[in-house]
Amino acid sequence: MRLPRFFQNLAWWRQPSASMVLALAASLVLYPFADETRALRPFAQALDVAVVLMVVRLIRARVEFLRSGWVVALPTVALQLGHLVWPHRGVELAMLVAQVVFHGYAAMALLAYVLGDEVITLDELFAIAGVYVLLGLFWASAYAIVILYDPNAIFINPSNNPDGVTGFGDLVYYSLTTLTSTGYGEITPVSPAARALAMLQQIVGVLFVAILISRLTNLYRAPKA
Repeated sequence: MRLPRFFQNLAWWRQPSASMVLALAASLVLYPFADETRALRPFAQALDVAVVLMVVRLIRARVEFLRSGWVVALPTVALQLGHLVWPHRGVELAMLVAQVVFHGYAAMALLAYVLGDEVITLDELFAIAGVYVLLGLFWASAYAIVILYDPNAIFINPSNNPDGVTGFGDLVYYSLTTLTSTGYGEITPVSPAARALAMLQQIVGVLFVAILISRLTNLYRAPKA
């Protein structure tokens, strides 16, 4: 059975960024369930490792990014696997710090990949979506570090959090609602550190969209006569 010509020309499944975006989307879907069901947590952790490896594979086209990418990615993978086997507080803190460093590095590298070209390709469009999700995960890990030191730093409405435990899925959800300026209101920052992170994330979320739209408009601007 032959696919329609439109899908043959699109060939999105051949784009390296497409598999990364799909893995990131699967992670977002799995996080809330992993918070509720302990048996799913190893799968969420394993998917995190897969995402890290996919991101490094994606940015391999730039030699300087490839070399530094593995330097940042390998400790992240090792600590994620270590936390899966030995969920100690110290290991968790080191893992979260490594995730902040890696997600920040990956977002910057992919953004450079997108903005450094004069033509926006299909793969770069997928990369843009990946950058947005990586920014959300970057701040979620930062919030998790704050929560590790102050469990009351972020307040969740009791009706939305009956067990009173703030899981990583809650932080990813809160991070993305803040990044997109959605703000449903059932999760609010309480401590100064959490509020500072939230304000920075709101600014980055707005600037990311503004800069991206400006860049795309400039690329597709009609040529002068």
